[in-house]
Amino acid sequence: EAAEWPLMRRYEGAARGRGVPADGWRVCLAHSFEELRQPYGAGDVPLRDVLRHIGLALRYFRWWFKKTLIEKKSAFIDLLCAVPLQQIYGCPLGGIGGGTITRGWRGEFCRWQLNPGLYHYETVIANQFTVCLRCKGQTIYQQVLSVERPSTLQGWNWGYCGHYAFYHALYPRAWLVYELPGQHVVLTCRQVSPVIPHDYKDSSLPVGVFIWEVENGRDEEVEVSVMFSLQNGTGAKGDRSGGHWNEPFTFQKDGERVAGVLLHHCPAVNPFTLAISAREKAGTGVTHVTAFNPLGLGREVWQDLLQDGRLDSPSGKSSPTEKGEVTAAAVCASCRVPAHGHKTLELALAWDMPCVHFGSKEKLHLRRYTRFFGSEGDAAPALSHYALTHYEEWERKIEAWQNPILENRQLPSWYKSALFNELYFMTDGGTIWMEVPPDCCAEDLQGPAGAGLSHLLPVLREYGRFAYLEG
Repeated sequence: EAAEWPLMRRYEGAARGRGVPADGWRVCLAHSFEELRQPYGAGDVPLRDVLRHIGLALRYFRWWFKKTLIEKKSAFIDLLCAVPLQQIYGCPLGGIGGGTITRGWRGEFCRWQLNPGLYHYETVIANQFTVCLRCKGQTIYQQVLSVERPSTLQGWNWGYCGHYAFYHALYPRAWLVYELPGQHVVLTCRQVSPVIPHDYKDSSLPVGVFIWEVENGRDEEVEVSVMFSLQNGTGAKGDRSGGHWNEPFTFQKDGERVAGVLLHHCPAVNPFTLAISAREKAGTGVTHVTAFNPLGLGREVWQDLLQDGRLDSPSGKSSPTEKGEVTAAAVCASCRVPAHGHKTLELALAWDMPCVHFGSKEKLHLRRYTRFFGSEGDAAPALSHYALTHYEEWERKIEAWQNPILENRQLPSWYKSALFNELYFMTDGGTIWMEVPPDCCAEDLQGPAGAGLSHLLPVLREYGRFAYLEG
């Protein structure tokens, strides 16, 4: 194992996970990278180049000063305050051109690209999965599936032992395998995003699905609950700006029912809704907490789950947050797993930011997925339902696309991994996919090239416009 996967040397578990592929990128959660990478900084520029570019440097500094200190905005290319490189990132969630939320390989939600081309690097500690195991009506184990030990939510049981878990990436899917120490239970969380060749509908959707495969190695039935908690916002200053609120929802269609919580985030520009949800099916119960304080101890949520493996499920919406206040919500899916048996819990995250303004705010653009789910800002329940009822079809198409390459014995393993895992840039490279209004004429397609595009109008009306940020 260690020879094949050098980043797995610290793995002490025996579990291999359920359905984890042979190819990809694999790392033990206890791994730490020895060689630290540093971003290219001002100190790396040779003196002769400094002298040659002194005029440019002065112009840049003047612009930076005006932007940050006078206009109080963030510099979109900030050479003076570069983002420190962290070796934490994993596969992003979401389809193409609808924004992304990146999870790190330790399972943290750590990079946000909801506004087109703008990145926010913040690990939001309240965004977690927590497992609760019950036997014969008693809770025997409850643990946040995170190796972190944060200063907030200290009423929760943190510090999962990273030696018993590993991460595996084969974009657009990723797997996190947890062998629960001493419990004879193995959890495999499969993360799926709709990035599918030749599919111009589902590939535009801003959703990610988490399929939790639960394997019970005990001689008795065990009741398993997986709780998904999420903060309203992205961990930025705007989370404290006030006026954000949450509400529970259920969505039923074609005999399939999905339940969860909507987190409405209401800034002045580009407001959006986050949705956490789970699929209700025979033998699976879904419960929720509408609002809790992610900066407090979190005891009320922890005790609520500990008591019976369920959450209280209050009805009605939460009151809007005050200035300086932050809110979060949680959804919990529960099922009984027979002795030496296996069950599946399905949860989803969706985000709905249908209309986007760029910095100049001259024009409102609609994202591609609004063609199928509307642009009113109320699509999150339908998106959640669609994701939870279609992910199996997505996975069949992803496998049909990837398998001919993965099964080709003549291709080296590192190549197969790189070929798919580097495709993350299609969604995460500041890409945006926008609709062209049906009444649009060639002149409206701004820029000098507009007139030359008239023959492309039917294609653009059908498939929209795709922009990609290279920087």
